[in-house]
Amino acid sequence: MILDMRAEFDGLALGDCRRGRRVKRIVKSLSARPDRGFPQAFADRAATEAFYRLVESEDVTFDALFKPHQRATASRCRDQGVVLVAHDTTDFRYKGVGRSGLGKVSTSTDKAQGFYGHFSLAVSADGRREPLGVVAVRRWARTAPGVSTRRRSGELSQAEARQLPRESARWGEGVEQVESALAETGAALLHIMDSEADDFALFCQLTASAQRFVIRGYHDRKLADPIVARTIKEFVTKLPIAFEVYADISKRKVRTFDDRKRQQKREMRTAQLVFSAGIVRLKRSTHVEKDFPKELQLNVVHVREVGVPNGHEPVDWTLFTTEPIDTDHQISSIVDYYRARWVIEEFFKALKTGCAFEKRQLESMHTLENALALFLPIAWGLLRLRTLARDYPALPAASALEPVEITVLQRLKLVPPSAIPTLGEALLAVAKLGGFLKQNGEPGWLVLGRGYQELITMAAGFTLALQNWDQS
Repeated sequence: MILDMRAEFDGLALGDCRRGRRVKRIVKSLSARPDRGFPQAFADRAATEAFYRLVESEDVTFDALFKPHQRATASRCRDQGVVLVAHDTTDFRYKGVGRSGLGKVSTSTDKAQGFYGHFSLAVSADGRREPLGVVAVRRWARTAPGVSTRRRSGELSQAEARQLPRESARWGEGVEQVESALAETGAALLHIMDSEADDFALFCQLTASAQRFVIRGYHDRKLADPIVARTIKEFVTKLPIAFEVYADISKRKVRTFDDRKRQQKREMRTAQLVFSAGIVRLKRSTHVEKDFPKELQLNVVHVREVGVPNGHEPVDWTLFTTEPIDTDHQISSIVDYYRARWVIEEFFKALKTGCAFEKRQLESMHTLENALALFLPIAWGLLRLRTLARDYPALPAASALEPVEITVLQRLKLVPPSAIPTLGEALLAVAKLGGFLKQNGEPGWLVLGRGYQELITMAAGFTLALQNWDQS
């Protein structure tokens, strides 16, 4: 499959031009076999050892490796007009203990270590939801008790706890990093976050700096005017219905990062959704510093499912936003913006499954961070390739597959043997090699990865057979 991410490392500055050339050779090999182990991904032992020397070097850092992709992402955002930026956090888990710099992940009781990454992914706002690249990444490991835990144990006073950095600050810091990285692009940025970002202090920070956002609510927040309603949940139930639609609801698995079980497993179904919108004045929470205003006015959009089948959790979204809500189109657009947040979940799958990042046998936080910087553009490329096949299935398969790979698919009668196969047909054929069944919906990263490895093996055998035939 044609996936060469070397251009995403143009302008790499590692203090030695030889390191830059080595990085591009490494990325070319990893792009060709993103889910293989390092010894299998590289051509020989020398290339494998060169990779390990690179990621272990103290002169090579995540920030230096990531910077070229961040610049390339900014360039792609330049002509977009409006750019959605999806923010979210995921964890990376590794079996066993003893890796330097790693810590506890979530509430896992098994013997595993890991670290967290908070990502900001740029997505087109034109309805196609094309991933444009990663703009910012924050990494950390829980190597010591958190601020909240230390305060509850009495180790810190409330005043002392407020002076220390919290993990929740990652949302605001991510926005600041994105705004700085994309400042010269001229793009209008709209930040999209899920319910983990429902934080009064964050709302105040973003509105004070005139940032646009759509953030899903989680807490039943108190309102400043109890005559209208005491809480946000009471308020949204009183809103008149603006319109209703039928929409397909995607399948969902339980998330791993959030310690609180906010979300349940969900199967795909068609749902009847009703939309409403209004203006609320949120009351400052008691635990929020008094430096923030006592109340904050925001627009709110509510989406709820009616006629829910037995045994299913209903869709119920409360979205806080700075976007206007005067028309049905504006209300619908806000919901569509939030739905684009799912692209970052797909990016995590591309990174963890398509690139098998959690299976990497590296022994320190430093080496894992450097490997992460190498894999980020590859995961983005995988996601973009699948998005391209979904949105432009009529493109020729040669835009994604090597000629020998197309020939193998034709010989297997998985694509038309005579006409030029399309990109959509080729992607489906690769998925079938991985065990994909059409009734299961769109092919996932696991079957695509398995199918692609099958195709690589078959293509290599086919090429070898042709060479032997020519020599005989």
